[in-house]
Amino acid sequence: MPALAVDLDRSSPVPLYCQVAQQIEHAINEGGLAAGDRLDNEISLAKQFGLSRPTMRRAIQELVDKGLLVRRRASARRSYTAGSAAPSHSPASTTT
Repeated sequence: MPALAVDLDRSSPVPLYCQVAQQIEHAINEGGLAAGDRLDNEISLAKQFGLSRPTMRRAIQELVDKGLLVRRRASARRSYTAGSAAPSHSPASTTT
């Protein structure tokens, strides 16, 4: 799994979930995360970034809605896979 570096500005008026989503989206668009790369589950990501689980969940959902991440169930935990920058399916077709 690729390591993600997220730089959060807690004094910014931009919500933390937006900052995380933007930085993960940038990593996908710039090739830091390739299609098929797996990410940790939201609990692990939240812990890694020092965020609450609901904040991380909302950031991930933003990216799932854009078709940039695909939600997969693995061993009773959800993991996330980087999708292509151009969604080839509707968000409703993702698996949970």
